[in-house]
Amino acid sequence: MKRPALIAVLLLALLTVLAVNAQDTQPAPLIEPLEIPEDSNAVITFPPPVYAVSGQLPIIGTADVPNMANYFVEFRELLLEPVDADDDGVADPDDRPWFPATLPNSTPVVDDTLGEWNTATAPDGLYELRLTVNVRGGTPEFFRVSPIRIENNPPEDIVQRPGDATAQPTTPPIVRPTLAATPTPFDTTPRVAALVDANVRSGDSTAYERVGALLTGETAPILGISSTGSGWYYVELEDGRRGFISPSIVRAEGNLSNLGRIAPPATPTPPATPTPPTVTNLAINGFEVNPNPPVCASTFNVLVNVTNSGSQTSNAPIVVTVIDRHVRTGETTASGQATVPELAPGQNFLVSIPLTVSVYFEEDHQIVAIIDATDQVPEPNEGDNRREFTYVLQRGTCG
Repeated sequence: MKRPALIAVLLLALLTVLAVNAQDTQPAPLIEPLEIPEDSNAVITFPPPVYAVSGQLPIIGTADVPNMANYFVEFRELLLEPVDADDDGVADPDDRPWFPATLPNSTPVVDDTLGEWNTATAPDGLYELRLTVNVRGGTPEFFRVSPIRIENNPPEDIVQRPGDATAQPTTPPIVRPTLAATPTPFDTTPRVAALVDANVRSGDSTAYERVGALLTGETAPILGISSTGSGWYYVELEDGRRGFISPSIVRAEGNLSNLGRIAPPATPTPPATPTPPTVTNLAINGFEVNPNPPVCASTFNVLVNVTNSGSQTSNAPIVVTVIDRHVRTGETTASGQATVPELAPGQNFLVSIPLTVSVYFEEDHQIVAIIDATDQVPEPNEGDNRREFTYVLQRGTCG
Protein backbone atom coordinates (compact mmCIF):
# COMPACT_ATOMS: atom_id res chain seq x y z
CA MET A 1 0.00 0.00 0.00
CA LYS A 2 1.34 3.42 -0.83
CA ARG A 3 2.22 5.77 2.04
CA PRO A 4 -0.46 8.49 1.31
CA ALA A 5 -3.22 5.87 1.24
CA LEU A 6 -1.94 4.33 4.49
CA ILE A 7 -1.91 7.71 6.22
CA ALA A 8 -5.48 8.39 5.06
CA VAL A 9 -6.68 5.06 6.47
CA LEU A 10 -5.03 5.73 9.86
CA LEU A 11 -6.54 9.23 10.10
CA LEU A 12 -10.02 7.87 9.31
CA ALA A 13 -9.69 5.20 12.03
CA LEU A 14 -8.53 7.81 14.57
CA LEU A 15 -11.48 10.12 13.80
CA THR A 16 -13.90 7.20 14.19
CA VAL A 17 -12.52 6.32 17.63
CA LEU A 18 -12.72 9.93 18.79
CA ALA A 19 -16.30 10.28 17.56
CA VAL A 20 -17.36 7.08 19.36
CA ASN A 21 -15.66 8.15 22.59
CA ALA A 22 -17.26 11.59 22.39
CA GLN A 23 -20.67 10.03 21.85
CA ASP A 24 -20.19 7.55 24.72
CA THR A 25 -19.17 10.25 27.19
CA GLN A 26 -21.90 12.77 26.28
CA PRO A 27 -24.33 13.07 29.26
CA ALA A 28 -27.91 11.97 28.62
CA PRO A 29 -30.55 14.69 28.97
CA LEU A 30 -32.31 14.79 32.35
CA ILE A 31 -35.76 15.25 30.76
CA GLU A 32 -36.84 14.06 27.35
CA PRO A 33 -38.93 16.68 25.46
CA LEU A 34 -42.40 15.57 24.39
CA GLU A 35 -43.00 14.64 20.78
CA ILE A 36 -46.01 16.44 19.26
CA PRO A 37 -48.30 14.28 17.05
CA GLU A 38 -48.87 15.95 13.71
CA ASP A 39 -52.57 14.94 13.51
CA SER A 40 -53.55 15.62 17.14
CA ASN A 41 -56.76 17.55 17.82
CA ALA A 42 -55.70 18.35 21.40
CA VAL A 43 -52.15 19.71 21.50
CA ILE A 44 -50.01 22.58 22.79
CA THR A 45 -47.43 23.80 20.24
CA PHE A 46 -46.16 26.86 22.15
CA PRO A 47 -44.41 27.09 24.49
CA PRO A 48 -42.45 23.98 23.50
CA PRO A 49 -40.62 21.73 25.98
CA VAL A 50 -37.35 23.01 27.48
CA TYR A 51 -38.40 26.65 27.12
CA ALA A 52 -38.03 29.68 29.41
CA VAL A 53 -41.05 31.98 29.81
CA SER A 54 -41.91 35.10 31.74
CA GLY A 55 -44.69 37.62 32.17
CA GLN A 56 -47.89 37.30 30.14
CA LEU A 57 -47.63 35.01 27.12
CA PRO A 58 -50.03 33.30 24.71
CA ILE A 59 -50.43 29.53 24.76
CA ILE A 60 -50.71 28.28 21.17
CA GLY A 61 -52.20 24.97 20.09
CA THR A 62 -55.27 23.09 18.91
CA ALA A 63 -58.46 22.09 20.77
CA ASP A 64 -60.86 20.76 18.16
CA VAL A 65 -62.15 17.37 19.36
CA PRO A 66 -65.54 16.02 18.15
CA ASN A 67 -68.34 16.65 20.71
CA MET A 68 -66.03 19.00 22.65
CA ALA A 69 -67.72 20.60 25.67
CA ASN A 70 -64.83 22.92 26.55
CA TYR A 71 -61.07 23.11 27.10
CA PHE A 72 -58.68 24.79 29.51
CA VAL A 73 -54.94 24.85 30.35
CA GLU A 74 -53.44 24.24 33.81
CA PHE A 75 -49.94 24.23 35.29
CA ARG A 76 -48.05 22.88 38.29
CA GLU A 77 -44.49 22.46 39.49
CA LEU A 78 -42.55 19.69 37.77
CA LEU A 79 -41.86 16.77 40.10
CA LEU A 80 -38.25 15.69 39.48
CA GLU A 81 -38.13 13.14 42.29
CA PRO A 82 -39.29 9.59 41.35
CA VAL A 83 -42.83 8.68 42.39
CA ASP A 84 -43.20 5.80 44.87
CA ALA A 85 -44.38 2.52 43.34
CA ASP A 86 -47.00 0.00 44.49
CA ASP A 87 -46.08 -3.58 45.33
CA ASP A 88 -46.90 -4.55 41.78
CA GLY A 89 -44.32 -2.09 40.45
CA VAL A 90 -46.86 0.38 39.00
CA ALA A 91 -46.22 4.01 39.93
CA ASP A 92 -48.80 5.68 42.16
CA PRO A 93 -50.73 8.49 40.40
CA ASP A 94 -49.46 12.00 41.02
CA ASP A 95 -52.45 13.60 42.75
CA ARG A 96 -50.86 17.02 43.35
CA PRO A 97 -53.27 19.85 42.43
CA TRP A 98 -53.18 21.69 39.10
CA PHE A 99 -53.65 25.46 38.93
CA PRO A 100 -55.57 27.29 36.17
CA ALA A 101 -53.52 28.99 33.48
CA THR A 102 -56.56 29.84 31.31
CA LEU A 103 -60.33 29.95 31.78
CA PRO A 104 -62.54 27.27 30.18
CA ASN A 105 -63.52 27.96 26.56
CA SER A 106 -66.01 26.07 24.38
CA THR A 107 -64.98 27.55 20.99
CA PRO A 108 -62.81 25.17 18.89
CA VAL A 109 -59.25 26.42 18.19
CA VAL A 110 -56.97 25.15 15.42
CA ASP A 111 -53.29 26.16 15.63
CA ASP A 112 -54.17 29.43 17.36
CA THR A 113 -54.23 31.03 20.81
CA LEU A 114 -55.74 28.76 23.49
CA GLY A 115 -55.47 31.50 26.11
CA GLU A 116 -53.13 33.90 27.94
CA TRP A 117 -50.96 32.64 30.84
CA ASN A 118 -49.71 35.11 33.45
CA THR A 119 -46.58 33.39 34.74
CA ALA A 120 -46.12 36.08 37.40
CA THR A 121 -48.55 34.16 39.65
CA ALA A 122 -45.95 31.43 40.23
CA PRO A 123 -42.38 31.44 41.63
CA ASP A 124 -39.52 30.87 39.23
CA GLY A 125 -38.76 27.21 38.59
CA LEU A 126 -39.60 24.19 36.44
CA TYR A 127 -43.24 23.49 35.59
CA GLU A 128 -45.46 21.37 33.38
CA LEU A 129 -48.48 22.51 31.34
CA ARG A 130 -51.58 20.38 30.74
CA LEU A 131 -54.31 20.92 28.14
CA THR A 132 -57.64 19.28 29.12
CA VAL A 133 -60.39 18.87 26.51
CA ASN A 134 -63.73 17.72 27.96
CA VAL A 135 -65.91 15.64 25.63
CA ARG A 136 -69.70 15.39 25.94
CA GLY A 137 -70.58 11.82 26.87
CA GLY A 138 -66.93 10.70 26.55
CA THR A 139 -63.55 10.63 28.24
CA PRO A 140 -61.54 13.88 28.46
CA GLU A 141 -58.39 14.19 26.32
CA PHE A 142 -55.12 15.50 27.80
CA PHE A 143 -51.83 16.86 26.45
CA ARG A 144 -48.83 17.76 28.60
CA VAL A 145 -45.73 19.86 27.90
CA SER A 146 -42.70 19.77 30.19
CA PRO A 147 -40.32 21.06 31.31
CA ILE A 148 -41.23 24.77 31.10
CA ARG A 149 -39.02 27.17 33.07
CA ILE A 150 -40.64 30.28 34.57
CA GLU A 151 -37.89 32.91 34.80
CA ASN A 152 -39.40 36.23 35.81
CA ASN A 153 -36.45 37.13 38.08
CA PRO A 154 -33.19 35.88 36.46
CA PRO A 155 -29.95 36.12 38.47
CA GLU A 156 -28.05 39.38 37.88
CA ASP A 157 -24.57 37.79 38.07
CA ILE A 158 -24.83 35.48 35.03
CA VAL A 159 -21.27 34.46 34.00
CA GLN A 160 -20.67 34.42 30.26
CA ARG A 161 -18.93 31.27 29.10
CA PRO A 162 -15.78 31.52 26.91
CA GLY A 163 -16.63 31.84 23.26
CA ASP A 164 -20.10 33.29 23.89
CA ALA A 165 -19.02 36.85 23.14
CA THR A 166 -19.33 36.34 19.42
CA ALA A 167 -22.44 34.12 19.54
CA GLN A 168 -25.56 35.61 17.98
CA PRO A 169 -28.95 35.09 19.64
CA THR A 170 -31.23 32.77 17.70
CA THR A 171 -34.44 34.13 19.30
CA PRO A 172 -35.53 37.68 20.24
CA PRO A 173 -34.76 38.67 23.84
CA ILE A 174 -37.59 38.13 26.32
CA VAL A 175 -39.18 41.38 27.51
CA ARG A 176 -39.69 41.06 31.26
CA PRO A 177 -42.29 43.19 33.08
CA THR A 178 -41.44 45.02 36.29
CA LEU A 179 -42.69 42.86 39.15
CA ALA A 180 -43.06 43.21 42.85
CA ALA A 181 -40.15 42.04 44.97
CA THR A 182 -42.00 38.91 46.10
CA PRO A 183 -44.13 37.00 43.52
CA THR A 184 -47.70 36.14 44.49
CA PRO A 185 -47.70 32.66 46.10
CA PHE A 186 -49.91 29.78 44.94
CA ASP A 187 -53.56 30.02 46.00
CA THR A 188 -54.33 26.62 47.53
CA THR A 189 -57.86 27.49 48.70
CA PRO A 190 -60.21 24.61 47.79
CA ARG A 191 -62.69 25.71 45.14
CA VAL A 192 -64.61 24.49 42.12
CA ALA A 193 -64.90 26.02 38.64
CA ALA A 194 -68.04 25.17 36.66
CA LEU A 195 -67.34 23.47 33.31
CA VAL A 196 -71.00 23.95 32.27
CA ASP A 197 -74.01 25.73 33.75
CA ALA A 198 -74.40 23.64 36.92
CA ASN A 199 -77.13 23.32 39.56
CA VAL A 200 -76.35 23.49 43.29
CA ARG A 201 -78.72 21.29 45.31
CA SER A 202 -79.66 20.82 48.95
CA GLY A 203 -78.27 17.26 48.89
CA ASP A 204 -75.81 15.12 46.98
CA SER A 205 -78.03 13.84 44.15
CA THR A 206 -80.52 15.15 41.60
CA ALA A 207 -83.34 13.94 43.87
CA TYR A 208 -82.79 17.04 46.04
CA GLU A 209 -84.24 20.47 45.30
CA ARG A 210 -82.18 23.12 43.51
CA VAL A 211 -80.91 25.92 45.77
CA GLY A 212 -78.76 27.83 43.27
CA ALA A 213 -76.42 27.54 40.29
CA LEU A 214 -72.89 28.18 39.00
CA LEU A 215 -72.62 29.40 35.42
CA THR A 216 -69.84 28.19 33.13
CA GLY A 217 -66.47 29.50 34.33
CA GLU A 218 -67.77 30.75 37.71
CA THR A 219 -66.06 29.55 40.89
CA ALA A 220 -67.15 28.86 44.46
CA PRO A 221 -65.17 27.89 47.60
CA ILE A 222 -65.44 24.27 48.75
CA LEU A 223 -66.50 23.92 52.40
CA GLY A 224 -66.51 20.11 52.48
CA ILE A 225 -67.37 16.90 50.67
CA SER A 226 -70.37 14.59 51.09
CA SER A 227 -70.00 11.98 53.80
CA THR A 228 -71.95 9.42 51.74
CA GLY A 229 -69.05 8.79 49.33
CA SER A 230 -70.88 10.28 46.34
CA GLY A 231 -68.02 12.74 45.74
CA TRP A 232 -70.33 15.80 45.62
CA TYR A 233 -68.70 18.99 46.91
CA TYR A 234 -70.35 21.23 49.51
CA VAL A 235 -69.88 24.82 48.29
CA GLU A 236 -70.90 28.36 49.18
CA LEU A 237 -72.33 30.72 46.55
CA GLU A 238 -71.71 34.48 46.39
CA ASP A 239 -75.08 35.24 48.04
CA GLY A 240 -74.22 33.00 51.01
CA ARG A 241 -76.41 30.05 50.04
CA ARG A 242 -74.79 26.65 50.48
CA GLY A 243 -75.36 23.32 48.80
CA PHE A 244 -73.89 20.33 47.01
CA ILE A 245 -72.60 20.21 43.41
CA SER A 246 -71.72 17.18 41.29
CA PRO A 247 -67.98 16.54 40.70
CA SER A 248 -68.65 15.52 37.08
CA ILE A 249 -69.54 19.06 35.94
CA VAL A 250 -66.89 21.08 37.78
CA ARG A 251 -63.10 21.25 38.04
CA ALA A 252 -61.74 21.11 41.59
CA GLU A 253 -58.74 23.33 42.37
CA GLY A 254 -56.50 23.99 45.36
CA ASN A 255 -55.63 21.72 48.29
CA LEU A 256 -58.45 19.19 48.80
CA SER A 257 -56.65 16.99 51.32
CA ASN A 258 -58.21 18.55 54.43
CA LEU A 259 -61.85 18.81 53.37
CA GLY A 260 -64.37 17.97 56.08
CA ARG A 261 -67.19 15.47 55.63
CA ILE A 262 -70.64 17.03 55.31
CA ALA A 263 -73.71 14.85 55.87
CA PRO A 264 -76.50 15.70 53.38
CA PRO A 265 -80.11 15.81 54.60
CA ALA A 266 -82.31 12.74 54.33
CA THR A 267 -83.22 11.80 50.77
CA PRO A 268 -86.55 13.46 49.97
CA THR A 269 -89.46 11.06 49.51
CA PRO A 270 -91.16 11.65 46.16
CA PRO A 271 -94.92 12.22 46.39
CA ALA A 272 -96.95 9.09 45.92
CA THR A 273 -98.55 8.75 42.51
CA PRO A 274 -102.30 8.38 42.98
CA THR A 275 -103.73 5.13 41.66
CA PRO A 276 -106.36 5.82 39.01
CA PRO A 277 -109.82 4.51 39.90
CA THR A 278 -111.02 1.26 38.32
CA VAL A 279 -113.73 2.23 35.82
CA THR A 280 -115.43 1.12 32.63
CA ASN A 281 -115.32 3.44 29.64
CA LEU A 282 -117.26 2.53 26.50
CA ALA A 283 -116.49 4.25 23.21
CA ILE A 284 -117.34 4.02 19.50
CA ASN A 285 -113.99 3.64 17.74
CA GLY A 286 -115.39 2.59 14.35
CA PHE A 287 -118.49 3.71 12.36
CA GLU A 288 -119.33 2.82 8.74
CA VAL A 289 -122.34 2.68 6.34
CA ASN A 290 -122.44 -0.05 3.66
CA PRO A 291 -123.25 0.56 0.87
CA ASN A 292 -122.46 4.23 0.90
CA PRO A 293 -124.48 6.26 0.07
CA PRO A 294 -127.71 4.37 0.89
CA VAL A 295 -130.35 3.94 -1.85
CA CYS A 296 -134.08 4.59 -1.32
CA ALA A 297 -136.09 1.41 -0.52
CA SER A 298 -132.86 -0.70 -0.43
CA THR A 299 -131.51 -2.17 2.82
CA PHE A 300 -128.10 -0.97 3.97
CA ASN A 301 -126.01 -1.86 7.05
CA VAL A 302 -124.65 0.43 9.76
CA LEU A 303 -121.43 -1.02 11.24
CA VAL A 304 -120.51 0.11 14.78
CA ASN A 305 -117.33 -1.01 16.58
CA VAL A 306 -117.58 -0.70 20.39
CA THR A 307 -114.53 -0.85 22.70
CA ASN A 308 -113.96 -0.77 26.45
CA SER A 309 -111.06 1.65 27.00
CA GLY A 310 -111.40 1.56 30.80
CA SER A 311 -109.75 -0.66 33.43
CA GLN A 312 -112.83 -2.63 34.50
CA THR A 313 -115.17 -5.10 32.75
CA SER A 314 -118.50 -3.54 31.68
CA ASN A 315 -120.43 -6.20 33.73
CA ALA A 316 -123.62 -5.73 31.71
CA PRO A 317 -124.87 -6.13 28.12
CA ILE A 318 -124.61 -2.91 26.10
CA VAL A 319 -127.36 -1.76 23.70
CA VAL A 320 -126.32 0.00 20.49
CA THR A 321 -129.01 2.14 18.80
CA VAL A 322 -128.88 3.62 15.28
CA ILE A 323 -131.40 6.16 13.90
CA ASP A 324 -131.85 7.57 10.39
CA ARG A 325 -133.29 11.10 10.54
CA HIS A 326 -134.49 13.39 7.71
CA VAL A 327 -132.46 16.58 8.17
CA ARG A 328 -135.00 19.10 6.80
CA THR A 329 -137.97 17.93 8.90
CA GLY A 330 -136.18 16.17 11.79
CA GLU A 331 -138.39 13.12 11.21
CA THR A 332 -137.00 9.68 12.11
CA THR A 333 -137.22 7.59 8.95
CA ALA A 334 -135.70 4.29 10.25
CA SER A 335 -134.05 2.84 13.39
CA GLY A 336 -132.50 -0.37 14.74
CA GLN A 337 -130.66 -1.87 17.73
CA ALA A 338 -128.07 -4.52 18.58
CA THR A 339 -126.67 -5.88 21.85
CA VAL A 340 -122.99 -6.01 22.79
CA PRO A 341 -121.95 -8.56 25.45
CA GLU A 342 -119.81 -7.71 28.49
CA LEU A 343 -116.47 -6.26 27.44
CA ALA A 344 -113.21 -6.73 29.31
CA PRO A 345 -110.71 -3.83 29.41
CA GLY A 346 -109.31 -3.25 25.91
CA GLN A 347 -111.84 -5.60 24.23
CA ASN A 348 -113.74 -4.67 21.01
CA PHE A 349 -117.05 -5.88 19.56
CA LEU A 350 -118.48 -5.11 16.07
CA VAL A 351 -122.24 -4.97 15.43
CA SER A 352 -124.05 -4.62 12.07
CA ILE A 353 -127.55 -3.07 12.15
CA PRO A 354 -129.67 -3.12 8.93
CA LEU A 355 -131.82 -0.10 7.97
CA THR A 356 -134.19 0.64 5.07
CA VAL A 357 -135.27 4.20 4.20
CA SER A 358 -138.04 4.74 1.59
CA VAL A 359 -138.90 8.46 1.86
CA TYR A 360 -137.28 11.82 1.18
CA PHE A 361 -134.96 10.60 -1.58
CA GLU A 362 -132.41 13.01 -3.06
CA GLU A 363 -132.40 14.91 0.25
CA ASP A 364 -130.03 15.03 3.24
CA HIS A 365 -130.34 12.32 5.88
CA GLN A 366 -128.35 11.82 9.08
CA ILE A 367 -127.49 8.50 10.75
CA VAL A 368 -126.85 8.68 14.51
CA ALA A 369 -125.23 5.77 16.44
CA ILE A 370 -125.49 5.70 20.25
CA ILE A 371 -124.13 3.15 22.74
CA ASP A 372 -125.68 2.68 26.20
CA ALA A 373 -128.31 5.37 25.59
CA THR A 374 -130.02 4.53 28.94
CA ASP A 375 -126.75 4.85 30.97
CA GLN A 376 -126.83 1.33 32.34
CA VAL A 377 -123.01 1.30 32.58
CA PRO A 378 -121.44 4.06 34.76
CA GLU A 379 -118.67 5.82 32.84
CA PRO A 380 -116.35 8.79 33.53
CA ASN A 381 -116.74 9.99 29.92
CA GLU A 382 -119.99 9.90 27.93
CA GLY A 383 -118.72 12.12 25.11
CA ASP A 384 -117.35 9.19 23.06
CA ASN A 385 -120.65 7.21 23.07
CA ARG A 386 -122.16 8.93 19.99
CA ARG A 387 -121.21 9.18 16.29
CA GLU A 388 -123.05 10.84 13.35
CA PHE A 389 -122.98 10.49 9.55
CA THR A 390 -124.76 12.70 6.95
CA TYR A 391 -125.56 11.54 3.40
CA VAL A 392 -127.90 12.16 0.43
CA LEU A 393 -130.43 9.31 -0.06
CA GLN A 394 -130.24 8.08 -3.65
CA ARG A 395 -133.48 7.81 -5.73
CA GLY A 396 -133.19 4.13 -6.66
CA THR A 397 -136.66 2.69 -7.42
CA CYS A 398 -138.50 5.43 -5.47
CA GLY A 399 -140.52 8.15 -7.20
